[in-house]
Amino acid sequence: MKKLVKEKYLILLLFLFISIALIGIIDWHYGYVFATGDFHYHLDRIETLASSIKHLNFWPKVDGHFIGGYGYASSLFYPDLFLYPAALLRVIGATPVFSYLFTLVMINFVTLWIGFIAGKRMSLSPNKALLFTLIYTFNAYRLQTLFSRQDLGELMGAMFFPLVLSELINLKRGNVKQWYVLAFAMIGISCSHTISLFMIIVFASLFVLLNIRIFWNKKRILAIVKAAGLTIGISAAVYLPILEQMQGQKYALTTDPLIKVTNEILPMKNLILNSLTNQVFHANTVNLGAIIFLGLAVYAIYNLIHRRNLDLTLIALVFFIACTNLFPWGIFSHSIFAMIQFPWRFFSVISLIVAYLLANDDLNLFRNQYVIYGFVALLSIVTAGLSQQTLAESPDKLESYQQFNKVDSFFIGAGHEYLPSEVSYPEVLDHKDRLIKYNKSNVKISNSTINRQYIAFNFNTHGKTSKVQLPLIYYKGYQSEVYGNTGSSTTPRISSNGLTTIELVGSGTVKVQYENTFIQKFSLMVSASVLLLTLLMLLKKRRDNTSLSDSVPLLIEPVNNDYVFVYKIINGYTEPMKKNLP
Repeated sequence: MKKLVKEKYLILLLFLFISIALIGIIDWHYGYVFATGDFHYHLDRIETLASSIKHLNFWPKVDGHFIGGYGYASSLFYPDLFLYPAALLRVIGATPVFSYLFTLVMINFVTLWIGFIAGKRMSLSPNKALLFTLIYTFNAYRLQTLFSRQDLGELMGAMFFPLVLSELINLKRGNVKQWYVLAFAMIGISCSHTISLFMIIVFASLFVLLNIRIFWNKKRILAIVKAAGLTIGISAAVYLPILEQMQGQKYALTTDPLIKVTNEILPMKNLILNSLTNQVFHANTVNLGAIIFLGLAVYAIYNLIHRRNLDLTLIALVFFIACTNLFPWGIFSHSIFAMIQFPWRFFSVISLIVAYLLANDDLNLFRNQYVIYGFVALLSIVTAGLSQQTLAESPDKLESYQQFNKVDSFFIGAGHEYLPSEVSYPEVLDHKDRLIKYNKSNVKISNSTINRQYIAFNFNTHGKTSKVQLPLIYYKGYQSEVYGNTGSSTTPRISSNGLTTIELVGSGTVKVQYENTFIQKFSLMVSASVLLLTLLMLLKKRRDNTSLSDSVPLLIEPVNNDYVFVYKIINGYTEPMKKNLP
């Protein structure tokens, strides 16, 4: 037992070393950080969360840190759960450099750890489970996302992909008792990245449909329904507020999308060539990498001939074609499938499948231990090569600690997806001073306080009704409160330019700030209740299993070529257990 525990710690230490090394070879340099892609936006997400926590708001939805105080609903539309460690580091005084690099290391570590657990749950030997998680973690598309795109949301969602695959395989094999593990994986993705959740749902749906004869079974259907129900219940706090916010209000995400899926498809010839040559990520060079592409080609041929793993093979081939101009994206450009934005996001699922096929090793390529060592060495060399090539092509992306630590709150992502469609962002940038706009002939305003938490001022309308526009981008949830017996205010509404307006009557002091809506509070209660009930259920199940393992056998009786073991349970009653003969 001591040896086993020691080996587990050694595996975790290995994963930690790899996680730090992956960041050390590209992102961290003494005095500098390699900063590309979406890093500005994710830095702002961390700062926003830290700012909210400092003001004892532990579940922010709209926070004034963004856009210099105008506020942005990033935390409402983009799940923040796995940014809390980085935000807490900022709260206790860590620099943005440290908190950001810590997040990247954490993502790598969790990806390796969950991949290893998933590999063992797929009945791979410990060595092959380790090989599986290394292939998956070091796949070229994930490295491109880590090195060049720095899309933390997609990286976090991909942490749980291996566990989804392992549990789908277990359900197919009839192992339905631990259905909640599939739910755990889906919840992890839903709390990381909405697009990744959509992709994995498409993958899981195709897997079930291709095995419909096997899954058309009461136990399997019930397991899937329970996993889906648990996922929806715990994810309610993430997605019900989004649905509420989008009800009756339009956002740039749908009215003025920056990315059209039909513009992001790749010619088949270019995709193959770029993959075989491990090109550095650019819009027109994104690729699978040579190892995954060759693995897909070899196992696609082998599996189609020998009729092995046909479900996974067909899904990988369909997703591969979906990334090229052979797929009729024009038909789906206005459907829900267009939300994926970039078809090549499917590379993460393809890489997952190929990692499993290689580690499962139907071709017996890794029968020899030294072949495994050689393959891992090849993975390491390719990874190091890709990192250095990425650095060489973007030397201007090295930012000093001083530059990196200056977090600019006006970076809200290239597409500004979560701005109300009425907002003109260039106009917002032209008015960074944040002024209250009103008709001076209708209302007198004095003693105004404009900060990143609220806006407050004294007013006197002299008996008239006066409209006041506040320097706050409007989202459902803003509330106004009037102090004084003669004044009143309407509920904040959206103006023609997407800012927040109120109508005042009388005199007094008004304070406007963002409050959680009823739906936001209700959904949080639902998620917390479902989570608590699930934990209690799992604890009870674990206690029952412990009681059963501590029982004493009383009788062994053969029945119909089976053994029936009758146990005396500790709490005083007996329970039969059936076990097939060897």
